[in-house]
Amino acid sequence: MRNGKVALITGASKGIGRGVAYALAREGYDIAVHYNSSDQEVLEVVSKIEAMGVKTCLLKGDMGDPDVPGKLVNETVEKLGRLDVLVSNAGFTVFEGILDITVEKMDALYNVNFRGMILMGQAAARYMVKEGIKGCILFNTSVRSFSPHGSDGVYGSLKAGLNRMIESFAIDLGKYGIRVNGFSPGVTNVRAPEPEDEAIHPFYKDSHRFIPLRRNGYAEDMAGAVVWLASEAASYVTGQVIRIDGGLSVVGAPESFKELQDFFQIEDKLKDMPEFK
Repeated sequence: MRNGKVALITGASKGIGRGVAYALAREGYDIAVHYNSSDQEVLEVVSKIEAMGVKTCLLKGDMGDPDVPGKLVNETVEKLGRLDVLVSNAGFTVFEGILDITVEKMDALYNVNFRGMILMGQAAARYMVKEGIKGCILFNTSVRSFSPHGSDGVYGSLKAGLNRMIESFAIDLGKYGIRVNGFSPGVTNVRAPEPEDEAIHPFYKDSHRFIPLRRNGYAEDMAGAVVWLASEAASYVTGQVIRIDGGLSVVGAPESFKELQDFFQIEDKLKDMPEFK
């Protein structure tokens, strides 16, 4: 049943964004589905959302283009009538160390993962303030914003900057009744979530070993936290970033054997531990 509210999710054609779109649709939100390049996948997402009995619209745009965020908000309002919840999720990862990362990759990360996020939040906030909507703005950061790993200096630092930005934006918008929060995913298996596929995946088959809860995260785990943050149950929560990582950031553990091998002197020890082969 529709709840009369509208949510816009960027990067909703796959992965965490898709999981969030489905979860909010099940809660009755009409959904603006944004994507950039996954044309076939996004059509399946729209079809499934419509089957849940809510309205949806399809939006396309490159989040590295500074004109796109405002355009997405305008199109959402034109097609669905209003905007109550923004989930600024679209982004990408580059894991390269200081010796290898290029100016081009640094600029691309900044344009999409930081500036694009800020401009998306700004566009939604301006609309909400103008219309008197006490909305909710959510940003997808990363567990790497809290716990540094090798080869993630630029990616992780920009995510950490988002955490700090969320705090200030929450202060800026609090007087309008607009809440600003973040969710920080840890290891999230969006590529091989089925048990039989996870068991043979080169990364996900072992990543659970480094997580206190002893399992990988999934899009549904991230979506559950987003649904709560967007709901009235979290009406007094703002300026916060919730870690959804199974405890990974608490212990500051690596995420894989490769990371252990790359950054720690353990090759001989691994050879002596048959359970890790």
